[in-house]
Amino acid sequence: MTRHFLHGIIFLLAGGLLLTTCHKEYFEWDRLSDEIEFEPKLVAPLIHGSVNLKDIVELFDTTGYIHEFDDGLIYLAYSDTAFSVMADTMISVPDKLVTEYYIDSDIDIPIWIGSSVGDTVPFVKQEQFSFQLDGNDRVDSILVKGGQIVMDINSTFEHAGLLTISSPHILNVNRDTFSTVIEISDAGGSFMDQQTFQLDGYLLQTTEVNDTSFIHINFKLDLINSGNPVNPDDFCSIQANFTNLGFYSVFGYIDSRDLITEGGSFEISIFEENPDLASIIFNDPRINIFTSSSVGIPLEVELSNVIATSSRDGSTVELVFTEGHPFQLSAPDIAQMGERVESEININKNTCNIDELLASAPSDITFSIIGRTAAGSGEDQHFILDTSKIDLALEILLPLDFKSTGFAFEDTMEFDVGEEGIDTSMIKLAQVSVTTLNELPIELALQVYLLDEFHEMVDSIFDQDVVILGASEVDVDGKLVQATEESNQVNFPAEKLGKLGEVRYMQVEARLITSELGDRFVKLYSDYTLDFEISMLANIRINTREL
Repeated sequence: MTRHFLHGIIFLLAGGLLLTTCHKEYFEWDRLSDEIEFEPKLVAPLIHGSVNLKDIVELFDTTGYIHEFDDGLIYLAYSDTAFSVMADTMISVPDKLVTEYYIDSDIDIPIWIGSSVGDTVPFVKQEQFSFQLDGNDRVDSILVKGGQIVMDINSTFEHAGLLTISSPHILNVNRDTFSTVIEISDAGGSFMDQQTFQLDGYLLQTTEVNDTSFIHINFKLDLINSGNPVNPDDFCSIQANFTNLGFYSVFGYIDSRDLITEGGSFEISIFEENPDLASIIFNDPRINIFTSSSVGIPLEVELSNVIATSSRDGSTVELVFTEGHPFQLSAPDIAQMGERVESEININKNTCNIDELLASAPSDITFSIIGRTAAGSGEDQHFILDTSKIDLALEILLPLDFKSTGFAFEDTMEFDVGEEGIDTSMIKLAQVSVTTLNELPIELALQVYLLDEFHEMVDSIFDQDVVILGASEVDVDGKLVQATEESNQVNFPAEKLGKLGEVRYMQVEARLITSELGDRFVKLYSDYTLDFEISMLANIRINTREL
């Protein structure tokens, strides 16, 4: 531009000198105008850059739930707080187990009759202590944590003696058979005593009789003949109380029962914040359930009352399973005792109507979850440790494998060129050129409205909706085959530029359509990019007097 301007000045000066030399008497210098006007064109690149798909997706989800698979496919994950269940809520040993035994006078009476004063006569009896938990549970053994055996002894025999209580099914911390001797020191027939034995670290083993677990307890009463008679109603009673029993471990069979009964909800922020996403159809929505268990009992999980509430109209859709429900969970076996076993349950459109549920664009999903011990044969071998625990978590997962024929969004931003506006006397025309190289399988139709301070429309950037971003070409798996290049120009004549002084806001409206006019599912990978270049061409009018 400057070169042409200087050439013009040189031409004028040269011509002036020639005229002065040849026709000096006819040239009037005072009539020479000092006004110069010219119209240069200015071309300038404004922006050149590249943005990847992950950055674009984050515009629609500000909660940090965006992730990607190993192959780069982007997905959204919404997780609820995990549930944890400790062993003491799964089974409980009854706080107080009580039974009473009698050694009656009809035992070995002939031996007693044949004895003399001072002779010791043994009375022997074995009893079964019923050791039942809930339902049809079977207890094989319990390693006791805390607790006591409290023995209350009452003898009406008018004889002194020794009472020996033992059990091959109660083993002390050294795994010796439990045995204790109580001296009946009162021969007057009114002996009473109480003995307490701490059981921490003791092992209780049971035997099964007719589907009932018992502990055998042996009683041996050695009465020393005092010369008094043995009356028909004489007895020695032993009341055994197992109290405050806890456990380090329980082995046996635990019948089916509910362990977890919880409810919760997910807020699906991407739909809540962008209701127009309802037009998007996800190809592979999922619910994942993750469990970690150190409980040696097979478990099952049931989801119920899973209800999605639409962000569009408040309508609801309930999740209905067609197969594989309730879900069976893995459990550690005896060889894995103390270890944790992980399970993952994948719920998808092949097992339920989750695609229909997500198509409602829910703002939230409520649910109930029940975890229970799985029903068995009663012959199974289960175990629970006092450290046993079940952890459970749920996740809504939305891979960006979808199609859409009309997802639209809008955004309004402030825009102000200042009080003086734009001086259009110098600019005849401004033209902005946008060139894109698009790897995204998405077509974008864009319009920008110019609004005044009352949000009334002053003008629009485009005369009509314009596709400025053509969708890339993808294969049958929704993967990129070839990027699409587009170039579009937007003209800003002087009259449109003059309106910018009234503009206080710009409202951007866009409509997204996936490849092949929304008929094909496409996948969005994090390495897909959108390259763009924006340049400006301006026709400028310059007048020296106006300067």
